[in-house]
Amino acid sequence: MRIAGTVGGLLLAFVGAVWMLQGFNATFVPQSFMTASPLWILIGAVTLGGGLALARRSWNR
Repeated sequence: MRIAGTVGGLLLAFVGAVWMLQGFNATFVPQSFMTASPLWILIGAVTLGGGLALARRSWNR
């Protein structure tokens, strides 16, 4: 379960980073309904933090 939790946490962190970049209206990220929305910056930051916390906790088990 250590590897599964670590990989899952890193994938979750990656998704959070993409959501944050869409919220910031980055030019290299695909455009969607999330583009230039401060709500998605916040949601992405929380998801990124949770994913990193999950990966770290799984790795340190």
